[in-house]
Amino acid sequence: MDVCRALAEAGAPEGTVVLADRQTAGRGRAGRAWYSPPGTALYLSLLLRPTLPIARLSWITLIGGLAVADCVERLLDERALLSAHRVALKWPNDVLLDDRKIAGVLIETALGTAHAEHVIVGIGLNVNTTFEDAPNDVRTRATSLRASLGIAFDREHVLNALLEAFATHYARLPMSPVAAYRQRLTLLNAPVQLTVGGARLVGIARDVDEDGALVIQTTSGLRRVTHGEVLA
Repeated sequence: MDVCRALAEAGAPEGTVVLADRQTAGRGRAGRAWYSPPGTALYLSLLLRPTLPIARLSWITLIGGLAVADCVERLLDERALLSAHRVALKWPNDVLLDDRKIAGVLIETALGTAHAEHVIVGIGLNVNTTFEDAPNDVRTRATSLRASLGIAFDREHVLNALLEAFATHYARLPMSPVAAYRQRLTLLNAPVQLTVGGARLVGIARDVDEDGALVIQTTSGLRRVTHGEVLA
């Protein structure tokens, strides 16, 4: 994302894509490192210059997740495997294949007065990644297309499918993506635990509102969570 940010600040046009064969400083939520063995996954940053109101920039995170989910389903469908697997979203920005994380979406925004100067969408999608050498916590919660399906995938084909899916969702703006996101979301109307600002929050996940916030039913009433992490 650092390279894409520099290009954005230098005036690069919307739609600029930066690819990496490996990451030496990949990061996810809360500054975590992203397991990034070389030559196996897609690591990309996409530069956008949306005209959305600042209050609606959270939609970019939602359409990032939707695009990756659509891409994965397309790849499964091409091999007649879609009915045997489940693709879902974990709030706010993880994509799951059979309940294991296959991709993450990270958004970086430079704000202007009425809208964003630019938005960078960072996506890490595990394509042919294997996890024999991964840390224990990664092995227990992550997967890839190859690990789940036993099939090696052409990364260029996966990239094209992903960019096509993203372009489709992005072109629909300013129509809200929340309904489509809600349909793919795990844990709605189920017990959930989150960490929010270092504290643990327990309740029932009731909804995602129009700003992309998770609405939790707690013992003291409804609480709207804009930033946090759902615990596995």
